[in-house]
Amino acid sequence: MAKYGSGTSVWLDLADVSPFFSDAGLEIAVDTAETTTFQPGASPAWKAFIEGPASAKATLKGFYDQVNDAALMATLRDGGSVLTYGPSGLNAVGDVARLVSVHATDVAESSPVGGAVVVSAAFGGEGAVGFGWCLHPMGTDSGTTTGATRTDAAASASGWQAHLHVTAVAGAPTSWTVKLQDSADGTTWADVAGGAFAATNTPAAQRLVSAPGAALRQYVRYVATAVGGTAPTITFGLAYARNR
Repeated sequence: MAKYGSGTSVWLDLADVSPFFSDAGLEIAVDTAETTTFQPGASPAWKAFIEGPASAKATLKGFYDQVNDAALMATLRDGGSVLTYGPSGLNAVGDVARLVSVHATDVAESSPVGGAVVVSAAFGGEGAVGFGWCLHPMGTDSGTTTGATRTDAAASASGWQAHLHVTAVAGAPTSWTVKLQDSADGTTWADVAGGAFAATNTPAAQRLVSAPGAALRQYVRYVATAVGGTAPTITFGLAYARNR
């Protein structure tokens, strides 16, 4: 089914930057080396190739904003960023998400005399791109919360990855901990090994990557646990992917 681009979501580190951009893209490529040999008598002949490393590149284009543009500039040479991209929006549990560990490679500004000041950024991906799903749309939870269940087609044993983008914390909690849980039947749940993000009481972005071949059962949800504070709240987006 065709989707309209205006609903796209982009979460970058500590912010939902969707309102500041009008164009987003993700390109994935695989290096190849030609291994064609002589093919006497073949008609027609065919080339042969072997596959090399894969790579990813993300791009963002939009409009100048003093605060967010400064934050975008700060991603240059900062050790890397956590990027979650929803081509058709990350508005509900199960919406398609792309999870990429990125390094900003360039940020550019342009000021046309007859138009709005624009900004663009390019990012190089590091490691495998996660083709997954939204587990918590960007929004606010109050107190300890158990999230809705995402039901996948089947369990997997190929490893997984997850992104957490915390944009705000209120109520002065001692800490918030967000963790993944899985289940074989949607009834009996257990914490996913290695699936707990580091506790925080401030905005934070975190990326979890499991050990190779780690198992993840068919049903997945999150639990957000608040410790201390007065009516604590947390605003965050969460996505996960099973490795391919």
